[in-house]
Amino acid sequence: MPDISGFTNFVTSTEIEHSKHIISELLEILIDNNVIGLKLVEIEGDALFMYATEFPEFSDLVAQSKKMLDAFSQHVQRYNTSRICECGACVSAQDLQVKFLIHYGEISFIRVKNIVKPYGADVIKIHRLLKNSIPSDQYLLISQSTLNFYQKGKDAIPEFTINHDVYDYGTSQYAYTKLESFVKLKDPEIKITVKPSRNPEIYFDLEVTSDLDTAINYIADLRRRSEWYKLVNSLEFDDLRINQAGTVHQCIVGTNVFNVETLKWKLNKDERGYGERTFDIPNIATYQQYITLSQNQDTVHIKLEVFLDFEEGFENRNEVIMDITNAWTQSLDILKVKLNTVASEFDEE
Repeated sequence: MPDISGFTNFVTSTEIEHSKHIISELLEILIDNNVIGLKLVEIEGDALFMYATEFPEFSDLVAQSKKMLDAFSQHVQRYNTSRICECGACVSAQDLQVKFLIHYGEISFIRVKNIVKPYGADVIKIHRLLKNSIPSDQYLLISQSTLNFYQKGKDAIPEFTINHDVYDYGTSQYAYTKLESFVKLKDPEIKITVKPSRNPEIYFDLEVTSDLDTAINYIADLRRRSEWYKLVNSLEFDDLRINQAGTVHQCIVGTNVFNVETLKWKLNKDERGYGERTFDIPNIATYQQYITLSQNQDTVHIKLEVFLDFEEGFENRNEVIMDITNAWTQSLDILKVKLNTVASEFDEE
């Protein structure tokens, strides 16, 4: 049973919309790194109930936990390096940890309508073991019945500590070891883009009455893009995933479909930024747009830079630049009104 530590505080103290996506992604990471054939029988909010009837080697169980931990830790690191949104859920995701519990016993199943759930005394015991006196939020716990099955004594697992706790059914002894992942993201996995050093083909400056985090969260929210963004007819994206560096969504203009990648680039400490890039626009080799935001007392300064790399030999560059400029003029006028409205809504709350 892999169980995400800090889940209750994370859900109750952060924005529900993004916290649910983060927990969903982390649970999927754990499932995808199941390499010993465990069967998933139930998802329990922040935990996975998995079982096996063909028993793996004891060393494989330990290795399985460490593999899931490394994948989990890498994904948590990506939230910190790739995030665009500055909401509480996205910022605090890096504090989430994971613990693993292994128990040997009997499992049965109960069916209610079309819902099948694990059932039995040992199912209760592993859930009770989640509440323990281990002084850590990231560990591997192995119940005494599991140690007995594998005939493992304390001398055979020197890195483990023997402990016990008292529950409503009696005293349970177990062994545990604290876990730490030393896997770090490799540089190529940190999706940081280098913004062009030349002057942009299109440039805008504006001020809005808002705060920095509210403004960047609104701009990066693809679900609200249609409220102000007039460069495309519609967007298609995975509503179950958070928009961050490297995320790809589709923009539809007439019959054309463009794959658009979200960008993150190096910013000053007091700035926020949101960028996008596509290679799919006819006659334009690369289209890049960078929106940089900075706080100025009670207002937010927004700078838009659009870089256009045209195909060689394309002659109607000025017309295209003018069309895109007009679309951005309309979009930014609406964005200013929307951000002022969003800021007012937050002030009322």
